[in-house]
Amino acid sequence: MKRPKLFLAAIAIAFTLNATAQDKNLFNHLSVAYTLGTDGLFGIDVASPIGDYVAVRAGYTFMPKFKADVDVDYNYNNQDWTSTIQGKLNMGNFKLLFDVYPIKNNSFHVTAGAYIGTSKLVEAASKGALEGIDPNDWGTAKVQISDNPENMFGTDPEGRVKGRATVNSFKPYLGVGFGRVVSNKFCNVSCDLGVQFWGTPKVEMYDYKAVYLPSEKPWKELKKSDFNDHDDDGYKALNTASKISVWPVLNVRVAFRAF
Repeated sequence: MKRPKLFLAAIAIAFTLNATAQDKNLFNHLSVAYTLGTDGLFGIDVASPIGDYVAVRAGYTFMPKFKADVDVDYNYNNQDWTSTIQGKLNMGNFKLLFDVYPIKNNSFHVTAGAYIGTSKLVEAASKGALEGIDPNDWGTAKVQISDNPENMFGTDPEGRVKGRATVNSFKPYLGVGFGRVVSNKFCNVSCDLGVQFWGTPKVEMYDYKAVYLPSEKPWKELKKSDFNDHDDDGYKALNTASKISVWPVLNVRVAFRAF
């Protein structure tokens, strides 16, 4: 319920500013747009000019929660096992962007701003109880993931484990684009190309046993150094994650002028 209220509040503020700024060419027009791109398959925003060379955009974008399965190796009772972990993509962000037009009557613009949203990029959990664990040990069993013996994680009462990949919740954005975000036409199209700076993702596992130990944190980070290069799945996954500190953004914006 909060997201629609915030969006309606943004529109109400824009109309209020318009009533007081008609003569100054500030916030004197408003466009409402649908966006489609790598920052979110679904998005909506509003835009208004700040003079002749700058425009401001505010909105929300999100991705459907895509699912993917991956096999994870672990050790339990000195035996190696493999179970399937299912991950869910979780991308949803509010955005505040400023478009600067260096040439007054040209549609080329430079954009700077930020996306602000969830830090949990991927949430994952085993599909059912882990293989090899005695049902009598569910809730008390601890499994070792990676070559690091300190990476021991307790299972939940159903014999499952869970993990996540996190990034910064505040993601600065820088890019370029073509098209006026607020046009004299009733309908117009613009596009943007840029990057979100979201920091190096952290891959963490949840230790259910740590919940009962106040001195320990339940979420523990897995590091590339925890795996040897013979562990293809774990090493390659973390090696790839460590290199993705920015997210490329390419989107198309279809806007309708409100006034």
